[in-house]
Amino acid sequence: MGMRLKGTKGLVDQMQLKCNEDEKYWMADACEELGKRCKGMAFGHMHRTACIKASGLELFLEIISLWEKDEIMIRPAFRTLLHIVPEEGACEHLLEMGGRDVIDRAMNNHIEDPQIKGDGTKIMYALLGKGAIVAMKDVTRVSKSIEYSVPLSVAETIQIDNGKKKQKRFNQVEDELDHDLERGQKAGILRVVTSMKKFSHDTSVQVGGIETMMLLARKGLNPRDIVQAGGIEVLVSAMTSYPKSYQIQWRGCATITDFCENLAICSELGKRGAVAVVMNAYERFSDQKDVRQQALWAMAGLSKIDHCKERMEELQLKILLYKLILIPIKSPGTLIDVVVPLRFHQIYTHEELDLAANPPKKSLYDLKAEKKAALDKKGKSKPAFGTVDDFFVGGEAGLVDW
Repeated sequence: MGMRLKGTKGLVDQMQLKCNEDEKYWMADACEELGKRCKGMAFGHMHRTACIKASGLELFLEIISLWEKDEIMIRPAFRTLLHIVPEEGACEHLLEMGGRDVIDRAMNNHIEDPQIKGDGTKIMYALLGKGAIVAMKDVTRVSKSIEYSVPLSVAETIQIDNGKKKQKRFNQVEDELDHDLERGQKAGILRVVTSMKKFSHDTSVQVGGIETMMLLARKGLNPRDIVQAGGIEVLVSAMTSYPKSYQIQWRGCATITDFCENLAICSELGKRGAVAVVMNAYERFSDQKDVRQQALWAMAGLSKIDHCKERMEELQLKILLYKLILIPIKSPGTLIDVVVPLRFHQIYTHEELDLAANPPKKSLYDLKAEKKAALDKKGKSKPAFGTVDDFFVGGEAGLVDW
């Protein structure tokens, strides 16, 4: 009875004081009472708002963590959370506090309980719907931190008005990362990569993440940090997953171009499949000059590494350059709407490109010789009586190499 007479804020405050194993059954009743209030149609919004302002979301995460294996507590806690999450800002706040992992652990501990599984699934569905928004906020904060060379805590206070940076307010320093710029930005890279992996289905997160990668490349941060955080993999993965997205392909090619200024990262890009996505971007966006131009710059950057250059040649790079360089010379008046990077003029001669595009026809004698060489390469037939094993294949005095 006394529980019902208390206001929502007072009840939440009392629950925070009694959040221990000795008060388990009282806490379960309090969760039920709070859930009934938040569910109401007439005054539900008022009670939900009061609960959130009184740190009720933090309280419920603490309850779920403390009694994650006890269905007596998890059931009412999940029911009450299910009524609170529709409130504006509730999902975002839960995600920022790591609520998704807490709820997921509790669900896994009660996987055979249909009520907990049902309520937990509904809560997770609501959180996932808002997760991309939270991830995008985090990506934007890291991006501002890198662009303006400020700590993460200051970055979220920066507003852009007509292209000008404005400082709205300063937060108090909360931890070491807030005043250690280098460590903060290193942690920021990891946050961006994590967000891009977790929300690979959301194009806005992918675009924001790639823009942040571009800033990383242009600011000349330690390339080891980018590689160790998995930045190369998520960049190539985003371009592979969204081959028709103009924003992702253009930004991706521009980011690869900037990354190729560092030979170590350029080599890693080649190993992670960047060559294929850049060549595909050029072919797919045949009617988009901007994407094709950025793809050409990216190809020029990747060509600094031999294995990348060889891979591009396998994908018909020389024929592509033949069309861009030699066709206008052979057919004056041919319109070429992109600029061929100077590097390609330096590493390939006109004769080389012409030969790749117009190989000489092989005679019948040459074709037979190639066929015979291919058969010889496979190996001769095994003799009927004994062989010389592989140890002696190099030749040993007195032995016959068949």
